[in-house]
Amino acid sequence: MRSVSVGALLTPNTKTTLFTMPARYAGKWNLLYAHNGTASSKLFDAWWYDASQDLEIPIVFQYPLAAKEYLKFDGGAYVVIEEGDEIRVKIETGAENASVICTIELENKTSLQFGS
Repeated sequence: MRSVSVGALLTPNTKTTLFTMPARYAGKWNLLYAHNGTASSKLFDAWWYDASQDLEIPIVFQYPLAAKEYLKFDGGAYVVIEEGDEIRVKIETGAENASVICTIELENKTSLQFGS
């Protein structure tokens, strides 16, 4: 298994696809770190897009991210994402200094063995 991190400076009020799981890979999305560097609280959203069902599932929805604070999910839980699945994020209008980082543990599906 190989870990990768992806990050972005967020454009306010714009849904951003932060990561798309490549073909022949699956993985665990086990870290979400969002930071609001503005002077006021802003709403933050994160979604898992499940390509196999063509369904966008909210992970965090309209979370009030306080000024100069961060939101961190890590360790105890994860979302399994498969090829074509996406991690999408958005922060409210006016958040001119906001960022997000996600870490995903990738595994090449060709190395997986079943039925042993």
